[in-house]
Amino acid sequence: MQEDMEYNIRFVGSYILDKTLGVGATGKVKLAKHSRTKEKVGVKIIKKDLFYDKPSLRLKIQREISVMKLMFHPHVIKIYDVLEDSKYLFLIIEYASKGELFNYLVEKRKLENREALKFFHEIISGLEYCHKHRICHRDLKLENILLDMKLQIKIADFGMASLSIPNIMLKTFCGSPHYASPEVVSNEPYNGIKADIWSCGIILYALVVGKLPYDEENDNMRKLFNKIRFEPPRIPRIIHPDCRDLIRALLTINPQKRITIDKIKKHPWYKSSPLPESCRISIQNLSFASVQNPISNPDPEIISFLLPLQLVKDKKTLCGILSTKKPSFLRVLYRQLEWRKMKMDSVRSNLINEANFKRKKLFKQGKLGNITGLKYWKNLKCKFLSINIKSFVRTGIYIYF
Repeated sequence: MQEDMEYNIRFVGSYILDKTLGVGATGKVKLAKHSRTKEKVGVKIIKKDLFYDKPSLRLKIQREISVMKLMFHPHVIKIYDVLEDSKYLFLIIEYASKGELFNYLVEKRKLENREALKFFHEIISGLEYCHKHRICHRDLKLENILLDMKLQIKIADFGMASLSIPNIMLKTFCGSPHYASPEVVSNEPYNGIKADIWSCGIILYALVVGKLPYDEENDNMRKLFNKIRFEPPRIPRIIHPDCRDLIRALLTINPQKRITIDKIKKHPWYKSSPLPESCRISIQNLSFASVQNPISNPDPEIISFLLPLQLVKDKKTLCGILSTKKPSFLRVLYRQLEWRKMKMDSVRSNLINEANFKRKKLFKQGKLGNITGLKYWKNLKCKFLSINIKSFVRTGIYIYF
């Protein structure tokens, strides 16, 4: 860490930074460990200077944080906290130690039927959760699906995500061309949920065949898009017949005829192996009727995460809608954020209590090595306090920028 003079950060809140996991256009992602619970996390470090040159980037990150705050599922990457100092924004996210599904597939070339189905079960479970909470990912691809230490799926990178509002079609072309649906590459208004289903078909094809169904030499985008728009995928006959049938249903060119998640779950290939325990969680649709009670004193932190979704023009309008008895999509989102906040606080408290219990047990056993290690970190913090410790706040970034 000492060689990283540009960032020169050793601690972020309660987290001790370690090695760099990756470098992107907006900054670095570092591995970190909580000083008390020892939980490993990823810390995405973003320079605030970028927001002055690229206002659209600030909005994109605001929306990504707000969307991630809406979700809590075993197969969707979690965001634990958002911290900041005068120069940087820090996103504390779940750590997926086995990296991208893309790299895993490159190493194995292609997957056997049972392993591919296990991954597909978990992808569909996570995606169903997103869709039932009105969130379209819009950039599903092997690189944006991560694996944790148990090789469980974590859907990540919600930078292109959008809310699926009833009776409103999306228009923005986004995502990766090789995974984009025919209606998206045709620059037509599209349903984000149906576009995500197509991307799942591309992923499943890649898992069992070992390559993408649509590709073009020299990256000729015009030819690639024409293939996507007009040519059904060619699936090798060595692929299991039921799997071939599901891939065709997923990669149906007409979005109106494309298979839905409910029908995917009833498909013979999908049902040919028991669901993983993590995929058996019942997911309820967000209901307008269940959140009719007005919200007269909204939580400022939750408000700060609703505003970047740009469903209303300002805070006053938002609070006015929340305080009425009229059914509102915004109130549904508010209650979802409220529930998730309580859930995360509960998880954090459990981790701290567990860590404290283990520490007391070690001290009682007289394991002096642990005491020595604790003293080392305390001394290290004191040593670097004047130049490395930043002042942080838990942020509603819409307020502080």
